[in-house]
Amino acid sequence: MSKIKSILLLAILSVFFTSCDMQHSGYTSKEFSGDYRVYAGIAEFFDCNEQVKYFVAESGVHSELAEKYAALGVPEKDDVYIKVEGYLKKEPQMEGIDPITVFVPTKFISFDQTRGCEMGRQQGH
Repeated sequence: MSKIKSILLLAILSVFFTSCDMQHSGYTSKEFSGDYRVYAGIAEFFDCNEQVKYFVAESGVHSELAEKYAALGVPEKDDVYIKVEGYLKKEPQMEGIDPITVFVPTKFISFDQTRGCEMGRQQGH
């Protein structure tokens, strides 16, 4: 009986981990660095290299990033420098509106409150 339970548990875990991998299927994660903030439930990421601001998709490790940001106790709307793995993805909007590019974080690396990108050159994307 315990052998059947073990096999069943292994099968359930296999399905779970396969479904997690399918979430990012077709995309290649790479390391990004930039400014990150959460305000009014919306997360934003400013890519230092590309000088472009993206909304953070509510997938991947979005919730983990938001929790870690809140734990830092920074004032509302303040940016925190972040290193993270992820990818850019076109996300459809309402019919007739062009899709937007969002940032999908897949792995948290680190926060650093002592540095950040040059804020004056930011532009939306």
